[in-house]
Amino acid sequence: MRTLQRILLCMCVVTSWSYAQQKLKKTSQSIKVNKDVIVDLNTSYVEIELDTWNRDVVEVEGFIESDKLTEAQLKEVLAAWDLKIEGTLESVKISSTGSRLHGVIADGDYSGHLKELEMHLAEIPHMPPMPKLAEMPELPPMPEMPPMPALPELPDGIENFNFDYDKYQKEGDAYLKEWSKAYESKGGKELEKRIEEWAKRFEDSNFQKEMEKWGEEFAKRFEGKWAKEMEKWGEEFGEKYAKDMENWGDNFGDKLGEEWARKMEAWGERFGKEFEERAKLLEERNKTRTEHFIERKKALNDRERALFSRHKDLDKEFKVKKTLKIKIPKKAKLKMNVRHGELKISSVIHNLKGDISHSYFIAEHIDGGDTSVNVSYTPLLVNLWNNGTLNLKFVDKAQIKTASYLVLNSNSSNVLIDNLNTTGVIDGSFGDLTISTLSNDFKSLNLVLANSDALINLPTSAFYNLYYKGSNSKFNNKIASQKTIRNYPEGQSTDRNIVINTKFSNIIIN
Repeated sequence: MRTLQRILLCMCVVTSWSYAQQKLKKTSQSIKVNKDVIVDLNTSYVEIELDTWNRDVVEVEGFIESDKLTEAQLKEVLAAWDLKIEGTLESVKISSTGSRLHGVIADGDYSGHLKELEMHLAEIPHMPPMPKLAEMPELPPMPEMPPMPALPELPDGIENFNFDYDKYQKEGDAYLKEWSKAYESKGGKELEKRIEEWAKRFEDSNFQKEMEKWGEEFAKRFEGKWAKEMEKWGEEFGEKYAKDMENWGDNFGDKLGEEWARKMEAWGERFGKEFEERAKLLEERNKTRTEHFIERKKALNDRERALFSRHKDLDKEFKVKKTLKIKIPKKAKLKMNVRHGELKISSVIHNLKGDISHSYFIAEHIDGGDTSVNVSYTPLLVNLWNNGTLNLKFVDKAQIKTASYLVLNSNSSNVLIDNLNTTGVIDGSFGDLTISTLSNDFKSLNLVLANSDALINLPTSAFYNLYYKGSNSKFNNKIASQKTIRNYPEGQSTDRNIVINTKFSNIIIN
């Protein structure tokens, strides 16, 4: 008995060792580049940790890790990871394609059901091949179509005419007049005159009657001998193939019978039950998301905590984590297309361009007037946004701790700006906007909001002008169409302006 217990204990220890945290290296490369090299990232299902340094070198380290797979299983995933790194002095391209299918989808893995279904379907007899038949009767030659009157010479700047003959047949002269007028603006009176002359020639040419005659001749070609040959061919096809299909149907019924039907019914019940359970879970998740979106008011201190909890949830979902650690020169230009992954930028990046979707984005410092970042379905946290344009779509939580010069386009997203120091141009719809602190040294703030709620905390000691114009909107919980606030002593002026235009929105100004 004690021997058996020891054996079981050893097996447990071996199993725990085999599933301990495993880490395997994919690549480690250094590429000598120019200081203003263009680095192009195109990745999916990868965590990216990006940093800059004072070296004219791009360094890339790639590895995978897991505490769910054995080393052998992880090696299979490593071999399947399609990672490409190509570089010159001027540019470096890093691409990682693929998905998280390698042992990642723990819940909802239907591969067993599909294999079982494949085994059952293998029992179905093959359908009979199409019979060899005589060639179809050759189509009769098409009669020559009547010539269409030549179109007038086109003036400079006009390359073609679009004449709808079918529409002309239905509408006649009315279509000709409409057609000729359409080109008057392009070619002037001269072209209009040419078109009218052509239209008259077209009408006098009996082209329509000749086309009708041509159609009758064409239809006659399919009568007589050709029709009889086609009828004979169809009868021959029906006799041969119908007999084979009848035999196949008998074989199908005998082969399957009640036993196969019972197997398929049992399989369908098992698969259907599991699918219904997952459908309920999805329905509950969608309901929760809808309620979450409708209630859009949340406490400010919960936003950052919820943002970081997303990271922990992702770690739990993935059995395999692919990571790229990248270092680039400080003056490098970064282009990116990151999907279903994570991007962490731990130092300043200048003139960042690209797209991030269905991911998780953290950046320390973004700068450069040419910056243009498109973020969708991705929680975002930026410590310092110094300059550039940010476009958000369906971002539940976007937080910028400090912004200096910010152009923000937000659609169906919730945005928190802790501090706005200088200038903000914000266009938002269907979301929440909070500016916790507008600096005393700010220069301008321009808001265009639709179907949104906004909370703006104004500076305590700065002079400013505030101009508000609203349509079906509230200003400090009161319906207002227009409002002007001049926050400075009489006889003085200021060039600091806050301009707010709203539709179907609620603006709170403190």
